[in-house]
This record gives sequence, C-alpha cells and structure tokens, in this order.
Amino acid sequence: MPSTDRTVRVGAIDVTVRTSNRTTLAVTINKRGNIVVHGPHTTTDTDAATLVERRRSWIYRQLTRIARTAPDDPLKELTPGAGFDVLGRPHRLRIVPDSDQNEPLTQLRSTPTGGWLHMRRSTTLNLDEAQRTIINFYAETGHEWLKCNLPHIPANTGNSDLPVTFSTRMRTTWTRHHPDRGLTLHWATAQLPPAFLRELIHRALDLHTIANNHDVNNALRALWLGRLATPITPDPRIHLKPTSNSRCPDCSVPPGTLHADRCDIARCTFTGRQRAHCHPGNTCNTVWTGQIPGEAECIEYGFYCRPSPAGYEPCNADDPDAMHDFNRLYRECRWDAAAQRMILQPYT
Repeated sequence: MPSTDRTVRVGAIDVTVRTSNRTTLAVTINKRGNIVVHGPHTTTDTDAATLVERRRSWIYRQLTRIARTAPDDPLKELTPGAGFDVLGRPHRLRIVPDSDQNEPLTQLRSTPTGGWLHMRRSTTLNLDEAQRTIINFYAETGHEWLKCNLPHIPANTGNSDLPVTFSTRMRTTWTRHHPDRGLTLHWATAQLPPAFLRELIHRALDLHTIANNHDVNNALRALWLGRLATPITPDPRIHLKPTSNSRCPDCSVPPGTLHADRCDIARCTFTGRQRAHCHPGNTCNTVWTGQIPGEAECIEYGFYCRPSPAGYEPCNADDPDAMHDFNRLYRECRWDAAAQRMILQPYT
C-alpha cells in the first residue's frame, strides 16, 4: 500500500502525517521547518498529536536551530537602486540602454556614489535571463578573487593540485569538498567580505579559524540566493518619478521609517555616504523618504546625465535616457549634516 500524507492541527502547529508500511511512529523536521509524523497506515490523528506533544521540547529546539542557521533567501527587485553586495562591498543596480554597453552586466567598483552594477535594459525584461546573468557574474567574480588572492590554499592542505571553484548549480550547501574534484563554493558566497569567504574555505578544509563564527553565520543567512521580482517597465525615466508610498528597493521599509541595518541604500547621517555599518548601533541610520538618497537634490540642481559614445554627458531632465547625475552631485556638493541633504558648494 503506497504512502499517504494528510495534515492535522496540533495546537497552533500544522503537522504532516505520513503513513506507510512501517510499524513504528517517529517525528522529523525538514530543512524548511515542516513537522512530519511518520507511522503505519493505522496511525490516527490522536496518535500523531500525542507524539508531537510528547516531543514538543525537542521540536522547539530543532525549529530554533533551523531559524538560526537557515538562509533568509531575500527577494531582490530589478529596480534602479536595488542593492547587491559583491565581495562585501555594497553595489546598486542601474538599468542602462542597450546602446550603452555590449555586455548584459558590467561592474563599476569605485565611483563617488559607491559601487554600481549596470544591466542592459533588454536583460531585465526576461527574469530568468537576468537571474542567470547575475548568478554567472557572482561565480566569475569569485573565480577572479580566488585567482588573485588565494593561490596558497592547495599548499595549506598538503595537496598542491586541489582545485577550488565556484558553482552556479548548488542550492543549499555553501561548500563541498570532494577528495578528487576539490573544493566547490556556492556562487552566492561571492557576496561575502573576503575575510568571511576565507573563513568559509578554511572551515571546509579543516584549517585554522580566521574570523568570528557568529558573524560569518549571520552573513551566510543574509546572502541573496537568486530570487528576483518582476522586472521594471522598460521606460528609462520611470525612476525619476518616485511616489510617496514607494518602499525602499533594498530593505523594503515604508517611507518615514529607519532603514534596516543591512540596507545598502541607507546613508550615514554624519557623512551622507553609504552607511555600511560605519557607526555602532543605529547612531548614524537615516529614514527612507520614498526617494533614492540624492534624487531630490539632483532634481533641484538640475543634475542629469545620459549615456553617449564618449561616456555619460550632461543633459536636461526631459531628454531621452535622462538619469540623475549622482557623480556630479557628489563632486559639486557637500553633505550638510544639520539639513540632512547635499548642498551646492559656492564657486571660488
């Protein structure tokens, strides 16, 4: 007789009762935190509920452990300003016209407004293609980092031929050490700061600890695992018209609310630059206003630019492909901590 599943309610918990040809009762909890009672076909709802009540303390301990170790699997939206960490450095997404670049995705590491990922507009129109593009980017970034920073790993293991690679296929295992095929890392780990990434490799190879385990585990839980929301409309100027009800594209808080601690869009209240844990606690956190920081000042000062064959050029707000010129904003303005905005520098 084949196995059958049914769901029963035990207190405030949904429990799956899975019956088969087995002769004993047992309770398990899967990786998603679902409680499953396994038993013979004669198992009643009362039998299942009694077992769950008897094992309640063990069940709560397991659920707590899963909650502390399981990834949060955050959702990212393909909207201008969406945050993506690359080797621990915050980057924001910018949707650019197809004529502006040949590659689906390019990285700008150091600009006055921080790091940026430029994605071709046509790539954002296909959710699967956008996901593959970003995942492949992380895997390639990880490979480049390994090539430049960790040539000593095989030597530390006593195996000079040990290959270390990043995979785009792994789903739930951060690292996998195979005796013959070497060490494989999940593509998402390329979001980690280098010290945490080294610690992860050291763990897999049973080498000495180099980073705080608690901090590494918290960082692993917050990694983006590839879930993307519906792409934005192809109108290149849609992001110039924020609404008062729009949520932060990175941490999703509503207007008038402090940014979440890990938000890449949050600005430091003291410096006006990306916050990125620059001060302890929430002493430098800022409120999400419904606009990307600096947009209001760009609109007020008329700072707009658009792509051209020679790079970005100044333009008017109503020109085709116009976007806010944050580079000019940070070049020609200073942060006024009292006013909490960028102020034009006087000409000398």
